[in-house]
Amino acid sequence: MRRFGSALCALLLVVPSLTLAGSDLDVDRVESVRTGMTIVGAVAGLAAGASIGISFSVDAIDTPLSSALLLAIPVAAAGAATAALAGRWIADVTLRDQPTLLAAILKGAGLGLVGGAFVGGILFPLNFAIAHPLLDVPEGYWGRFDYPQTVGMAVLSGGFWGGFFGACAGTVLVPIISLYMGF
Repeated sequence: MRRFGSALCALLLVVPSLTLAGSDLDVDRVESVRTGMTIVGAVAGLAAGASIGISFSVDAIDTPLSSALLLAIPVAAAGAATAALAGRWIADVTLRDQPTLLAAILKGAGLGLVGGAFVGGILFPLNFAIAHPLLDVPEGYWGRFDYPQTVGMAVLSGGFWGGFFGACAGTVLVPIISLYMGF
């Protein structure tokens, strides 16, 4: 069992480097792109999660600050974590495919759309699932609240808005990576 655990740890250390095995890319630049995209994703996700949580709790009538923070902090943390993963994924795909500047614009829009939809599809339903029992609002203030339907619609709307803003960000960030790496 100990050998299995050691082999698994070694495999997990080797797998991230396999995406660029055999390429002639500068290792320092590759690592700075991966780190930068992870940080950019985390900051953008933190801002998105915090703004979603805060704006939703501000919309409620007479929400105390403790309830607003109890909603905004987990949503912001989830936004930072999921967007960091999406940013790293976008960097890895861009480094693997090495698009030219013109192709990077289209690839960035597509990658940003998928990454943003992933982040938004997680943040919106998490926000609704936490906010409904937490915030004190009059009955029917947000309309009829049915968990499966509301959370399902939150996944769709979060995916749409996350994908929209992610496509806009990807259209800018992936060409920057392409220029920086010299593809």
